[in-house]
Amino acid sequence: MDWSNDILLIIGGLLAGIVNTISGSGTLFSMGVMTLTGIPLVMANTTTRPGVFFQNLTGIMVLKKFNQFDLKKLQLLPVAATCLGAMVGAWCATLVSGNFFNLIASIVMVGLLATYVLPKSIFKQLSLGIPKSAALIAAFLFLGGFYGGFIQIGVGILILSILSGAYNMPYNQSNTYKLIIILIYTIPTTLYFSLTDNVLWRPAILLAVGQIVGAYAAAKFISKNNKAHVWAQAISILMIIATLIKVWFY
Repeated sequence: MDWSNDILLIIGGLLAGIVNTISGSGTLFSMGVMTLTGIPLVMANTTTRPGVFFQNLTGIMVLKKFNQFDLKKLQLLPVAATCLGAMVGAWCATLVSGNFFNLIASIVMVGLLATYVLPKSIFKQLSLGIPKSAALIAAFLFLGGFYGGFIQIGVGILILSILSGAYNMPYNQSNTYKLIIILIYTIPTTLYFSLTDNVLWRPAILLAVGQIVGAYAAAKFISKNNKAHVWAQAISILMIIATLIKVWFY
């Protein structure tokens, strides 16, 4: 891997850290740039996990510094349910073939495109329709965790929607809890992927460097700007298109 790829990975990590801290789906950038450097998408999915951990940790630390961090309403249920689901999802991610994973990831990315271009009222109604019983909330969170363990792309948006719908949280609060939950479940999933030789550490470290810087900058930004997630969608759309073209046509 030459120096130009190293620079590309750091830039991709920077964008991932920014977008993921602001809203979600920042993994599009870390996985996308790895794909552009020749790393198979299925391996990029597992290699991105160390950077996800560090970017979420950085985002939480900065939000706490700016008094955007409150754990009073965080419950054990969302943490436990997502962690359990994430471990099952991580195990399944190591069993599928590269071609099958490419298909699943492509479907997910097209779905993310839909969330960006369709009216927001559609998705708001869906999130508000989440049942309020503890068992059903746990089931939704387990599925969200499974999704995150299997394929990290877009899990932030998914967990944000579940938390907002189930607990009626305002955006800033649910976004903070999203960072905490993903941070916690990323610990066992990263350990599992590492022990099963599914992490390429050089790209992982380079991405993590960029993600830490990006998360720090984004956390400072969103502490002062409630509309920060709007502009992030435009570059996310471009990254989705570039990744799909690379996976299926080159």
